[in-house]
Amino acid sequence: MREFQQPPGHPAADQYVEQQGDYAESVDWGSQEWGTHRYHIRQLLEHAMDRLPVKEKVAVFGAGNHGDVDLPELAGHFSQVTVLDTEANSIEEVLTQSGAGASARVKSLTTVDYTCLDQIQFYETWEEMLLNRTPAAEMASYLKDCAFAVRKYEALPHLKKSFQLVVSSSVHTQLFYIHALSQFAGYAGQYEEQDVRLIIDALSFMRNNLILDYNRLLLSLLKPEGKLVMWSDMIRMDEANEELLEQLYGLQSESERIGYLFRAFGQYGIEAAVNGLKDLYEQMKQEGLLFKSWVWIPGKERKYIVAGISGSPVQ
Repeated sequence: MREFQQPPGHPAADQYVEQQGDYAESVDWGSQEWGTHRYHIRQLLEHAMDRLPVKEKVAVFGAGNHGDVDLPELAGHFSQVTVLDTEANSIEEVLTQSGAGASARVKSLTTVDYTCLDQIQFYETWEEMLLNRTPAAEMASYLKDCAFAVRKYEALPHLKKSFQLVVSSSVHTQLFYIHALSQFAGYAGQYEEQDVRLIIDALSFMRNNLILDYNRLLLSLLKPEGKLVMWSDMIRMDEANEELLEQLYGLQSESERIGYLFRAFGQYGIEAAVNGLKDLYEQMKQEGLLFKSWVWIPGKERKYIVAGISGSPVQ
């Protein structure tokens, strides 16, 4: 948690603006700049790698487009780096711009159905229900049923217990919910207020269950004694919660800062990210567990508190 202190001679973490996608001769992975988003991710990854006796295969979820993870660096440590995304990604561009010759060790799997919703034709049915103005109670019932129906399927059964390291890059907030909620927004006007709340509550119920399923997927891919690294945007900063940072900087001990952050996550946090982190945190061995949090400014209009963990799951 020391990254929330302000060491002499260094800029504060929240004063550094990370210009994603802005490459010069090579990608800046944070090796020169103190306090960058990528620098803290490097620390989480290095913490895990330093504790692995064997480094053969690593799986990285969701890092193909935004370049949070130094894929060429990982390829230098592991025989194979498998990057998994739900959509097409820009891995080749990242590898080319990094100036590294690690392409042969990096394998890209796209259109991966993390949630297994494609297996039950959820998106087609959901769109049809919206178009047909299905009654709210029927839609809510369908959504809750889907949360359990997907558990009959497995997302990546052929990769179970295949990796020494599994990395999740800000995936929890991207699972299903935003897309489904955005679709519903275009039809919400045809429902009464209480019906809108009923449907949104059912979407939230489904999202929360899918997050737990996703966490189980991550853990299922690990070899015995494997390591897990995850991080996510936890709180989007605005005028209403800006004082969080000032109060956080004023705390002296690490235990105080961790306790304060977890209370803040519960009050101000992005619910999907909070649920995902909490569930995984409770499944990790506390001995040797690294918890980190930092401020990330991906653009002039956006500022987030990010949190991540690195360690060993309880067997």
